[in-house]
Amino acid sequence: MKIIIAGLGPGNPELVTLEALNHARSSDVIIAPRSRKNTPGVAENIIAHHLPDAKIIPVLFPMITDTEQRDKIILEQLTDIQPVDKIFFPVIGDSMLYSTGAYLLDVWRKIIPDIDAEFVPGISAHSLAAACAKKFLAMNTDILSIIPGTADREKIINVMKYSDTVAIYKPTALKDLHELAKKFTNIIRVDFAGIPGKEKVITGDEALNDIHEYLSIILLWR
Repeated sequence: MKIIIAGLGPGNPELVTLEALNHARSSDVIIAPRSRKNTPGVAENIIAHHLPDAKIIPVLFPMITDTEQRDKIILEQLTDIQPVDKIFFPVIGDSMLYSTGAYLLDVWRKIIPDIDAEFVPGISAHSLAAACAKKFLAMNTDILSIIPGTADREKIINVMKYSDTVAIYKPTALKDLHELAKKFTNIIRVDFAGIPGKEKVITGDEALNDIHEYLSIILLWR
C-alpha cells in the first residue's frame, strides 16, 4: 500500500499543482484531515472543488497538545479503512512544512510498518503572503527564517536577531509581537491566505494587533 501526502497550497484551488491533482484522480481512496468532526477543512474543500464526485473519507485530527491521545484518536479511525493500493492524503500548504501528513504517517506505520510514502510539495503560506505584499522574501545573502509562534520565546528572539526576513506561523500564540518586531521596518499579515472571499492583508503596526485567526501568517523585513 502506498500513501501520497500532497500539499495543496494555502487555500486557493487554483494554486494546486497538476501532480497533486493527478495523484488524487488515480488514488483508490482520498482521506481528508478535519480539525472538527463535521466541518470540512481547507484541503478537503480544495479536493471537492476539483473532483466533486470523489469519495472522501474524513479523518479527525484533534487540535490537542496530548500527542498520545491525538494519535489514539487517529489510529482508531485508520484501523477502519480497508487496505487499498493507493491512498491520497491532502494537506494545506506544503507537504513537508508543519504538515499533518507527518502525524498520519507515524500513526499508520503502527498498523503497516512498511507502508510506502510519496510526497508532493505545495505552495507555502509565506510564499503566498509575500506575493500578496508584492515583496520578495529574500535576495542575495538575505537570511529567511520560518518560526512557529508556539516555539520557545528565547529561541524565537535569537533566530530573529540574525534574520533579514521572518515568516511567523501561528502568531496567535505570541503575546508581545510589537516588542519582537520593533527592529523590522516592513510588516505584513495575511489572514486566510489564498482562500477566496476570506483572504485579508494587513500592513504596518496594525498587522500586529487583534490576531485571532489560526490561519494567519506574519512576514517581517528589516
